[in-house]
Amino acid sequence: MIRKLINRFGSLSKIKFYYQRSVQDFDKREQISKKIASKIGKENFSGSSILDKEYNNSLNSLGFIDFGKIINIEEVNNIKKKLLGLKCCDPYRPELGDFLHKDIPSAVHVANYKRSDLAKIPEIMDIANDPEILKLTQNFLGAKPTISNINCWWSMPNKDQAEQAQFFHRDVDDYKFCKLFLYLTDVTLKSGPHVYVQNSVSSNTLTKIKRYSDKEIENHFGKENVLYFTGDKGSMFMVNTYGFHKGLLPEKEERLLLQVQYSLQDIGIEEYTPVKVKDFMYSKYINRLIVK
Repeated sequence: MIRKLINRFGSLSKIKFYYQRSVQDFDKREQISKKIASKIGKENFSGSSILDKEYNNSLNSLGFIDFGKIINIEEVNNIKKKLLGLKCCDPYRPELGDFLHKDIPSAVHVANYKRSDLAKIPEIMDIANDPEILKLTQNFLGAKPTISNINCWWSMPNKDQAEQAQFFHRDVDDYKFCKLFLYLTDVTLKSGPHVYVQNSVSSNTLTKIKRYSDKEIENHFGKENVLYFTGDKGSMFMVNTYGFHKGLLPEKEERLLLQVQYSLQDIGIEEYTPVKVKDFMYSKYINRLIVK
C-alpha cells in the first residue's frame, strides 16, 4: 500500500503533506499539531532583538501580530541593493527563465527570488533568527520552530486582472505554521498590500482548498473583518496564513516583500537543497532545511 502511494505521490514526505491538507477540521488539526510538537520540544532563546517591546501572541485568535515599522531604512536599503543584483523568476511562467528586476517581462505578475540566494544575505537570516521572533513562533507552534521557507518577490502593477495568490485562499502547508512578512518598499492601497481576514483561522467555514472571491469572503466573515496591511518600508507583521488572505493586485506601484515561514515540520512538496553559508552562527536545527 505504501509503495503504491509513493509511486503515486513520489515520496513519503509528499504523502504526509497531502494527507494533512485533507484534514479540514480546525480542532483536529490542532490536536495533531500538539502531538507533533510534544515530540520536538522547546528551546531557550536569548540575545538582542529587533523587537522593541513584548507583543501579545494573537496568532491563534485574530490571526496576526502587527509589529509596525521595525527595520530601519538603512538595513532595508542594504537588503534591497543586494536583491537588485540577483535574478528572479515567475513561478507560474517558468518558460520565461531568470531575469533581473530591471528586465522583468511585461506578462509577469510576481517575480520571485531564489531561496538559495536569500539564505546567503546575512541581514535576512538575522531577521529570520531574531530571538524574540523565534520565541513568538515557538509559543504559537508549541515547539521550537523550523524555518521551512524563505521567499521574497516583486508584485508588479498595471495588470488587467488578479492571478493565483491575488485571490483569497488559505495556506495549508503544515498542521501549524506562521509567516513573517517584511515590506521592503512603501506599501499603500495602490501598491498591493497584504489583505487578511481576521478571526478566520479557527472557522470551519470555506475549508475547501481553492481561490475565493471577495464577495464569498465578505458574505461569510463580514467586510469589517477584511484588513489591509499598508505601511512604510521596514514595516513587519506575522500572520497565521491558515486564515484567509491574499495579496491585493497592485495598481500603480511595485511591491517588494520578504517572507519567512516557520512550521513544525518540513513542507512536503518543497525540494530542499540547503546551502553552505560562511560563518553561520544560528541554530542548525531551526535552519536545517535552508542552511547546511
